[in-house]
Amino acid sequence: MIKETLLTSEKEITKTKQSNKYINCINYLFDKKTNLIPHSKGNFLDHLIEVYNILRKWNCNEDICFAGLLHSVYGNDIFQHQIEKNRKVISNLVGKKSEKLIFTFNKNRQENREVSLISLANNLSHDYIQTFKNLYDKKDINDFYSYFKDQVNWGFIGGKFDTNLNKWRKFIYFLKHENLIEKKLLNITENLLKNLNIFNFVKLQKSYASANPYGTVHETHTDVDDKYTSITVMYYLNNNWSLDNAGETVFFDFYNNEIIKSIIPSPSKIVVFDGGIPHAARDVRRDVSDLRMVLTFKYKIEV
Repeated sequence: MIKETLLTSEKEITKTKQSNKYINCINYLFDKKTNLIPHSKGNFLDHLIEVYNILRKWNCNEDICFAGLLHSVYGNDIFQHQIEKNRKVISNLVGKKSEKLIFTFNKNRQENREVSLISLANNLSHDYIQTFKNLYDKKDINDFYSYFKDQVNWGFIGGKFDTNLNKWRKFIYFLKHENLIEKKLLNITENLLKNLNIFNFVKLQKSYASANPYGTVHETHTDVDDKYTSITVMYYLNNNWSLDNAGETVFFDFYNNEIIKSIIPSPSKIVVFDGGIPHAARDVRRDVSDLRMVLTFKYKIEV
């Protein structure tokens, strides 16, 4: 009983120290007027707090979380406001370990697990949606299109008997990763995530292709309930697509009632995004005879 009480007291002391450190950091940031510096969706202070909260959501240790809270105070090639020049000031606020991570993030950019985590949290705080093209060649484009259009065994969800899925009406195929085409697509995906320094922090949950003709339902949805908990990698599989075919993927900011981004499903295009961002597929034009086909890899963030 005494030992249990001592352990509880130690936890409370640790929590109080963290709370005091956080308050000191926030006061410092207010003194530096970071709340008046414009930054992406709001101001710099809001951004720093959001990065800190993302790292806390991932249950990162205290050093990483506080490095995230002050991650750009030295300025860098992207954020050129230098809030602080004296490393000792930051070290006194958050400790030597956190300060070293902050310095590395801004000045050295040496890849290590802690800095990569802070970079990922920083990226996700900006409504993370990245597009890539030409990561595979024309032959692959045609091979992928032919395989999914003519060779896989498509199922269909959203018929009148699918009571739990009646908001969806689309063809669907779940990958088994047993043949060369599916293995190659998985390999491209993993290499892309490695190049983005994301691969070591995610675990594949689901991979499937889906296809829609004109007239099917496209509900606005998220891939997961919460932002900052998943990464989705989506391929457009058609080997030819005209701008006026429509069928774009649209990402939304419901809080501000705005469209964040709209992406035309061009051949060879890959979209990597936070699965918690609301999105939807727009319907294709009435006279488009081809299926609009996409391939989706859904990853859970596990750090």
